[in-house]
Amino acid sequence: MDHSGRLKLREDVAEHPLRDRLIDIDGVRAFLLADGVYLTQRDIRELQFAKGSIATGIKVLMDILGVTTQDLDEVLLGGSFGSYLNPESAKIIGLVPPVDVDKIIAVGNSAGEGAKIALLSYRERQVAFELPSRIEYVELSGRSDFNDSFISVLGFPVLEGVR
Repeated sequence: MDHSGRLKLREDVAEHPLRDRLIDIDGVRAFLLADGVYLTQRDIRELQFAKGSIATGIKVLMDILGVTTQDLDEVLLGGSFGSYLNPESAKIIGLVPPVDVDKIIAVGNSAGEGAKIALLSYRERQVAFELPSRIEYVELSGRSDFNDSFISVLGFPVLEGVR
């Protein structure tokens, strides 16, 4: 795969040990992961769009708040999405800000846990009721900085030592 996310042709990677895993399925480029399991060009594009949306949302919100990467004590990944995501991989592909991997933490079902805490504690429920007055909604989809940044983060980094 090149930095734009395009699967390379077999002919373009003649010396690579995984070259035989580059296949064509009904005219669609794919990479064979295991027997009957493959990653298609469409799968890669969908990952790029998801990554682009998340990374750009984080960047725009950080810009609005005047927060830099150095200001981040931790990056929390919630839900099953965060639980199954490798923090190092998330950092490498640019899904999350470039912080130390130790700062990227999967927190599981944070919404469900918060709901349990609010149900079990009157004090915490009161805190939860006060949150909406302290939270500002930011519509990202119509912002020019979102659109510009989104396009710029769709690619993947070129890794040293990887052909």
